[in-house]
Amino acid sequence: MANFVRFLFGFVLACLAAALTQVLFVITPVDLYGLEGDARMEQAGRALAVALSAATQFAIFAAPFAAAAILFGIVQGLRGWAYYVFVGLAIALLGFAALYAGERSGNFTIANSYAVAAFAFSGIIAGYVYWLVAGRGSGPVREFADPLREAPVPETASRGHLKAKDYGGADETTGEPAITVPDRGLRKTH
Repeated sequence: MANFVRFLFGFVLACLAAALTQVLFVITPVDLYGLEGDARMEQAGRALAVALSAATQFAIFAAPFAAAAILFGIVQGLRGWAYYVFVGLAIALLGFAALYAGERSGNFTIANSYAVAAFAFSGIIAGYVYWLVAGRGSGPVREFADPLREAPVPETASRGHLKAKDYGGADETTGEPAITVPDRGLRKTH
C-alpha cells in the first residue's frame, strides 16, 4: 500500500511540475520580475491558478499512459531516470499531437516550435520529477554477481591441471589413452 501511495504521489507531483513548466513558457519569470509589488503577486497567483488547472488536465490525459508505463517499469525493475524521462516526453508529445489533431482548420494553430518545445520540456521535467519521487525505488531489486569476487579455486593443489589419473579411460600400464583418435590434419601446429 505504501508503494501505491508513493507512485500516486509521484504522479501528482509530476503533473504539477509539467503544468508549472508549461505555464512558465507562457508567463515567463522575466515578465513576473518586470512587475512591481502587488501586480507581481497578483500575476504569480494567476500563474499558479492556471498551473493547477493545467495539472488537472494533464493528470486526466496522462493517467492511462502513465499507469501502463509505471506498471511496466515496476515489473521490469526499471530504476533509471532515462526510462521515466523518455516516458514523460512521449506522453507530452502524444498530448501535443492530440491537441493538434483536435484543432479546427483556421488561421491560428498550435503547431509551432515554441509549443512543441514547451510540451517536450514539460514532459521531460514530469518524467524526471516522477523518477526523483517514486521511480528510483520501483520494482524488485535485481541480484547481480559481485564483480570483485574471484572465481572459486579448485580443491586440488594442481589448480585445475589434469593428471593421468584424472582420465578414466587411460591405460594404467602404458600411460596411453585407451581410445586413439586418428589425426586428420585438423590439429593446430602453432
